[in-house]
Amino acid sequence: MSAMPVLARFLARRVASAAAVLLLVTIAVFLLVHLAPGGPEQAVGGKFATVEQQREIRASLGLDDPLPVQYGRFLERAARLDFGTSFTTRQDVTEAIGEALQVSGPLVLVSFALITVIGTAAGTLAALRAGGPLDRLVVGGGLLGAASPTFVTALVLLTVFGVKLRWLPVFGDGDDPADRALHLVLPIATLTIAGTAAMLQITRTRVLEVLREDHITFARARGLPHRRIIGRFVLRNAGIQVVTRSGTILVGLVSWGLLVEMTFGLNGVGALLVKAINERDVPTVQGVTMLIAASIVAVNVAVDLLYFTLDPRVRLTGRTSGA
Repeated sequence: MSAMPVLARFLARRVASAAAVLLLVTIAVFLLVHLAPGGPEQAVGGKFATVEQQREIRASLGLDDPLPVQYGRFLERAARLDFGTSFTTRQDVTEAIGEALQVSGPLVLVSFALITVIGTAAGTLAALRAGGPLDRLVVGGGLLGAASPTFVTALVLLTVFGVKLRWLPVFGDGDDPADRALHLVLPIATLTIAGTAAMLQITRTRVLEVLREDHITFARARGLPHRRIIGRFVLRNAGIQVVTRSGTILVGLVSWGLLVEMTFGLNGVGALLVKAINERDVPTVQGVTMLIAASIVAVNVAVDLLYFTLDPRVRLTGRTSGA
């Protein structure tokens, strides 16, 4: 069977599934925002706005239109990446999200890169030296990192390196690029500690499982060099599962990042979402939620494509284990 038709069917299923998920997310977000108690007219008009003023605000914002009309308008704009204008700041929502991503993007991506490098390297070395001092050190460090809630890790790093030692800034985004980079050090360290604990455990467990499989025993019996066995068989087979689980970690970083941003006072996507929810800023809530949902869906599709590339069984059948 040719790989291209299989790839085409595989991509078609994944894209269709992603589109369906995003459509359901748009419906859920739209209904939750519009059917929740209160209304944006209260945030826009202030607590002293009269009933008549609130009605005028609702009419000007298009909130008196039937829900299907409002949803159709939202869906049409979302397809063009146009989420309208903030009810409270009057700023273009897409522009506001872009500014927030300048903080959240580096925070998540740099953390994920460090997690991938440190976690896979430490997990692999620990598995290859199972039971030894290095293995015990790595496992102990991983358990400590996994047992510590993200906000606790953030507070410890903030207190030690920001307040006590005063090596690094602890609050805000910074001004120039160098200052902004310094302000991201502690948040990135917080996410890296949390994610590395998960990544090294996943890698160690999978490498140990592969080392016990029959084909590895057979390769050793044939006298193949140890480096070749590890590089060609162990790491490749273990890498398939590690890649799949790394997608889960990346998705987790998105949610962990929201908490870390609030802890360190970063004006990223998390702060934008919380502020919008408090102010009943419907366009901003919808825009940020759609961004998060689309990011999660994109990560899952990317992981599936990597799985397709790495696993010959998927290339033959066009189905992952979860399909």
